[in-house]
Amino acid sequence: MSNPDARMHLKRRLLIGAGTNWLAFAATLAVAFFLTPYLVRKLGDSQFGIWAFVESILAYFTLFDLGIAACVVRFVARFHASGDRADLNRLVSTAFALFLGLGGAVFVLGLALFPFLLSRFDSDVLAFAALMLANLALTLPLSVFPSILDGLERFALKSGIRISILALRTAGTVWVMEESPSLLNLGILFTACNLLEHSLFAIASFRSLPFLELRRRHVDRETLKRVRGYSVHAFLAMVAGRTCGQSGILVVGFFLGAAPVTYFAIAMRLVEFAKALLRTGTNTLTPAVSSLEAKGDWDAIRKMLVAGTRWVLYLVLPIQLGLIVFGRPFLTLWLGDPIYAEQCYPVLVVLSSTLSLVVAQSIAARILYGLGHLRVFARVALLEALANVLLGVLLCPQFGLVGVALAVAIPNLVMCMWVIRHTARHIESSSINYLQAWMVPLAAMSVPLGIWLIPQWADFGWMELSLALAAGLLPYSVVVALIEAPRTSLSAGQSLRNTVRMFASK
Repeated sequence: MSNPDARMHLKRRLLIGAGTNWLAFAATLAVAFFLTPYLVRKLGDSQFGIWAFVESILAYFTLFDLGIAACVVRFVARFHASGDRADLNRLVSTAFALFLGLGGAVFVLGLALFPFLLSRFDSDVLAFAALMLANLALTLPLSVFPSILDGLERFALKSGIRISILALRTAGTVWVMEESPSLLNLGILFTACNLLEHSLFAIASFRSLPFLELRRRHVDRETLKRVRGYSVHAFLAMVAGRTCGQSGILVVGFFLGAAPVTYFAIAMRLVEFAKALLRTGTNTLTPAVSSLEAKGDWDAIRKMLVAGTRWVLYLVLPIQLGLIVFGRPFLTLWLGDPIYAEQCYPVLVVLSSTLSLVVAQSIAARILYGLGHLRVFARVALLEALANVLLGVLLCPQFGLVGVALAVAIPNLVMCMWVIRHTARHIESSSINYLQAWMVPLAAMSVPLGIWLIPQWADFGWMELSLALAAGLLPYSVVVALIEAPRTSLSAGQSLRNTVRMFASK
């Protein structure tokens, strides 16, 4: 197969993987969109705030992953591509053994700390937190299986399982809220669905790799060193990511109480949904980059950075501007009370201000993960996390929720610019090409922005909001199609020429 044909195959594989991952997350997002106001009404601001607070604490316990899952993704892709079954079995068995021990450590440590961390809440909250802790402890060893599917690029299969369990969990959530609404009952439902989902991942992994064995004899010192060498840096990056993602909620909870946590969490989740909606697609780059590195195809990696950045910007820029322009009426309609717009919208504006840069740097970060060059990245991410926490503690007492949002946004802005620059230099990518990847989507975005800002949109209902969004997005889609059509035609023509040459040579 010629090199251009191989690259076309890579593009198709990445598009399929990104598309199926995106569909699975889009389904999750749609469910969260409809369930969030429903759960806020059923549980109340305080109970919903407690739920968000407990989730933020548990997010730190997920750090016991130690970056091992990312290591499994990278090396499963590499060993599967090279056909090295023995090394693949050693890697998976070693990771599973490590996860078993870490799961036990999570449960013991959590049970010891929860009485102190949750002392201000009643016993029902403690029972809910303990159940979710057990859920996490059991999930850790099982997480090796979705990582295997990622490494094999079986994204469609993995997404199908997730969507099926999502439908089951959604129906169960509505039933629980109607029959006996409580955090504990929700915890039981989520635990059962989570274990079922990971069991299906395990079945899919063994079907995809019939030779796969989980044996104690496969665990050896050399593989432990290999896992440690990659995972330690991935772990530090995880620590930073969890701190940046959850410290805002914890700071608000400690300084301002449970109800303000709800306001901050709603705004933060909207922004996180938008980030994850696109990051879910970029996650498919890690195994692809690992394979390209093994083949020495650095030109393809450089093109991946530029093209990937351009496409995620096409997608994220209208979301970012839509949140800022229409965030206030959207919050009122979504949650059914103007108080949420008043409390959440200022936080939403601050947190969404860096959205396009965050998503763009996720392309660069995935390349670093695929190459295994995480040492400097992880340490800079830790500096971001430290700045996040310190600024939050300093700004929250004086500026409230907006101060905490600024504490999240400012270090994140600096970190994103550094990651992009660091990755571009590492793979020797042209700065001019990368800037063009930004300029074209920014120019196209002027079309919907002009439409959204000129008219005086008022008296919003769902119909009016939908029409306003469509008035900007439809011409924007046409402009993007006109910009990208020549590129697509050129790639298709090149592929056709290569195919003709291949048959002619035969």
